[in-house]
Amino acid sequence: MFIALLTFYFLFFALIGDYVIFLPKFFSNYFTPAQIGIIFAMMPIARFLTPFIFLKKPLTKRDYILSIFIAFLSSFLILTKNFYLILIAFFLIGASFAVLFPYIEAIAIERLKTKYGKARVMGSIGFMLYGILFSYIKINHLISFIVLMSLTALSAFYFKEDKTIKKSSSAKINFLKDYKFWLGLILLQISFGGFYNFFTIYLINHGVDKKYIGWLWGIGVIAEIIIFLIGHKFLHKLPPIKWIKISIFLTSIRWAMLYLFANSIFLIALSQLIHAFSFAIFHTSALLYISKKYENKTLAQQFYAGIGYGLAAFLGSIISGFLYGNKLFLYESLIAFIGFLVML
Repeated sequence: MFIALLTFYFLFFALIGDYVIFLPKFFSNYFTPAQIGIIFAMMPIARFLTPFIFLKKPLTKRDYILSIFIAFLSSFLILTKNFYLILIAFFLIGASFAVLFPYIEAIAIERLKTKYGKARVMGSIGFMLYGILFSYIKINHLISFIVLMSLTALSAFYFKEDKTIKKSSSAKINFLKDYKFWLGLILLQISFGGFYNFFTIYLINHGVDKKYIGWLWGIGVIAEIIIFLIGHKFLHKLPPIKWIKISIFLTSIRWAMLYLFANSIFLIALSQLIHAFSFAIFHTSALLYISKKYENKTLAQQFYAGIGYGLAAFLGSIISGFLYGNKLFLYESLIAFIGFLVML
């Protein structure tokens, strides 16, 4: 099981690396910036909408297998380079991932508990290695996407018979009962919009040399890798909800540092180390919290991914565009801090 999880995470996030790092540039040869924005909005929207299908029905083995085939077959549509077919492809892939990934995440957190990070770290490694390697080696990223999708789908088949979470597959999700967690999640992820969309541009505009920017991004990834490797040694010492609160508060500090010290490479690098909390500790703690709080672990994971990394990511992207300027990260800091206050 552990090796299967390592394999899936490595392949899945290498695939995401191709999708995030290289496909936007590839599509810029064929589509306008506005069209590219619409294309890359399809997955988050699909990830948000899909879990609502399972509010009335439990996730079945048939649903899981069907999602694998839909993701695999849809990936071939991108070869057409047709705008509308690519929209359909990414929407269907996003919908499929909204089933597959939370299902496997639920299995991983249920089986591994606080040692979840030791498996999840392979995702960070896969993403980073793919990005670095193919920055130097030229390949056809459409073909690479299809190959990685095929391998990811194949690795996902291993989990189709898993019984770990079947016992709770029909329980309902009550969002109002735990609204503070869900609202805190939304506000935290909205605050990331400025970072994902404008971090590089923001630094360049404040005089940071381009040769340092890649390393500054890398510091954040390295910080999350370290936490995924050693987090099991200390995460159990506090309840997950306390780690969540600490992570949101420190994320607010992180964005404030970017606002106050935008000209200091050292302090920017220091702020990037907080990514260990902003993502790795928050994500692991949120999964542990959900696993304990909700009977229907798979559906809870689906909504966690759909709301946090679907709806909130979509809103964060749009909001950051309106807020962009010298005070962008001051606003992002305030948004995260409001999330912290909500959690209190």
